Parts: sequence; C-alpha cells; structure tokens
Amino acid sequence: MTKLPDNPALLKLYRNGKSDKEIAAMFDVSFQAVNKRLREMGIWRAPFKAQAQDILEHVWPKAETQRTKFMRLNRARDLFYFLRRRLGDKALTELEMRGSERFEALIREGDVVLALMPNAPEGPWVLEPRLDSDGRMVIRWPEGRPPLADEKHRAALDLPLKPWGES
Repeated sequence: MTKLPDNPALLKLYRNGKSDKEIAAMFDVSFQAVNKRLREMGIWRAPFKAQAQDILEHVWPKAETQRTKFMRLNRARDLFYFLRRRLGDKALTELEMRGSERFEALIREGDVVLALMPNAPEGPWVLEPRLDSDGRMVIRWPEGRPPLADEKHRAALDLPLKPWGES
C-alpha cells in the first residue's frame, strides 16, 4: 500500500470535490484511512454520523466490548439514529427518523435506559430500569468510563425534555 499525500495535497483533492473513495483509489488505501486523515485535519464528511460513532466508541470501545458485532440490532441502530437526531442531523431518512422516535418512545415510556451486556442471556442490548444516577441519559453509563469531554456529545445522550411527537 502506498501512503496518502501530505495534508496540503489531501486538502486540495478534498476541495476539488474528490470523494473519500476516489482519493483512496488514487493512493491504494482504504476510504476509512482517507476519512480518518481528513477528520484529523478537522474535516468531517458526514459529521453527525462520525460524531455519533465517536460517542458510541467512547462509551463502549469496540476493542473492549465488541460493540460493532451488535450494531445491526434494532436497539443499537435506533440509538445511533437517536444520537444523530439529537446532534442536529437534518439528513436522516424517514426510516431513520422513525427509528429515532421509536427509540425515544421506548426509553421514555418504559422509564428505562439501554445498556450493552454482550454476555447477557436476554441479548447484548438490555433495557434496565432507570436509576436516579442515570439522570436524563438514554444509556446506562458504564462504570469506570471517563465522562465525555464534549458537552454537545454528552447532551446528545439525554432524552429531549418533551417527546418528539409533541409540539
């Protein structure tokens, strides 16, 4: 594999409208490598998706939890849509909007939080009764995990004050 060009050359390709996949093909690297370098430069192609992924990675690091094995399951997918919506993503599809609303209603109406327990008999994504220590968060914060540094990311994990269906 060849290396990506230096940052100024990569920035020029980006500004000329090349996609991550096109740049990757030019340098025989993965599109993820291109996206990672651009993010390190402060350029986010899909900022809300990337931010939601960053939040999930902070909460449940894939190396420790194998979280990515379970992300296609409904609760995890709907949590991802919920985070994107809370972050302000206006590009959610109708299906993704419904998923975010379904997740919000499940958490609110059940007065529960979502926890990742890969070895739990009831499945990896477990709904647990809300505790006072959960506050408005939609997830159970893993014991020993440091808090999120970015307050906007932290706030994305909170239930909205009013249900999304209400005006």
